[in-house]
Amino acid sequence: NEYKSYLRLDMICAPVTLKAFASSVPAAVLIGSAPPYLWLWFCIRVLTLPLPKRWYHKLEQLLCWGPYQRFCMFFMEGLSGIEFKVYGDVPRKKDAVNALFVANHQCVSDWVVVDSFAMRLGNAGYIHFFAKNALKFVPMFGVYWHQHGLIFVRKDHIIRIPTNNALYSSYGMKDKEGIRKQIRDKRINNIPMMMTLFPEGTRFNPERVDVIEKSHAYARSVGLSEFKHVLTPRIAGANMFVEELGDHLKKIYDVTIVYESIKGDMIRPDALEFLDLVRTVHFHIRERDLKHVQNEEGWLFESFREKDALIEGFEETKSFPDAADGYEHIYTRSVWKETLVPVLYTAALCAPLFFSRRLRKLYLQTLAVVPLLQIAAIPFWK
Repeated sequence: NEYKSYLRLDMICAPVTLKAFASSVPAAVLIGSAPPYLWLWFCIRVLTLPLPKRWYHKLEQLLCWGPYQRFCMFFMEGLSGIEFKVYGDVPRKKDAVNALFVANHQCVSDWVVVDSFAMRLGNAGYIHFFAKNALKFVPMFGVYWHQHGLIFVRKDHIIRIPTNNALYSSYGMKDKEGIRKQIRDKRINNIPMMMTLFPEGTRFNPERVDVIEKSHAYARSVGLSEFKHVLTPRIAGANMFVEELGDHLKKIYDVTIVYESIKGDMIRPDALEFLDLVRTVHFHIRERDLKHVQNEEGWLFESFREKDALIEGFEETKSFPDAADGYEHIYTRSVWKETLVPVLYTAALCAPLFFSRRLRKLYLQTLAVVPLLQIAAIPFWK
């Protein structure tokens, strides 16, 4: 009887253990493979110091950032079995151009959609982000993100932005001139990129009543109707990006994201829950007219009003309009073609660790020392 009790307990615990294993193993592999990429990046950084900046970015995007992003998608899209269902203006073929990717922000897993779309478009190596300033202190990764060219933003109080329409104001960003300089530098050095922006500034969560109330108060202060499924966007970053890039910017992809669970309801998963609980990622793409965006500073308010309506409709129909069915597009091609080579490339980078005791020692030192150096640099890292 005691044996049967243990057996029943094992049968009950086994699915839970397998689920935890299925989500934790990819995370461990992605983090564990980071040090060899960091070594490669450091070599590229040193060797390209005498060269024009664009050469550093070309090599770094080709040999580090691009392969690692596609390696991530091997797990998050390939092995997971999660369906990515696309709607709207889905590109029919690869088009690796300088673009702005604007999306609603619900959870940490939103980066998966960004990576998936960029990989399919041919822009995996060109992903850049407007990111919270605190992320540059993420152990080991923060250093590299900074050197890759992510733009870290520190939030400021509400400010007024000079516009032709007095209604349009926004939460501001500290060090606006510094951010302008970073964007301008990308244009001057002709650095290819797909800049990703979540204009809400933080994740939408119905349980965070204080955040939603602040968003509603801001909307009322500028004469806008309140949103139900998104937060009122902050327009400063997007308008600054469009203004500074000018003709260097070729396209704007306006994306609305919804996650459908294995039970069929809408969820907002964290990074590990994404692999356990998500059945389908639905995202609607609208390609914005560049001339309209350049001439209308309030275009983001229009964009998020549409997103709010799209999500409202999804709650009723479990689908967005304009499903991309019946024609060839970037998501009809196999994900394995995009991820197999990066998997082999990552394996080749990590393989010397199995044959060299010195490299294994250096590997452990990297994991231990780099985070400590980041902490020591905090007072000097603006």
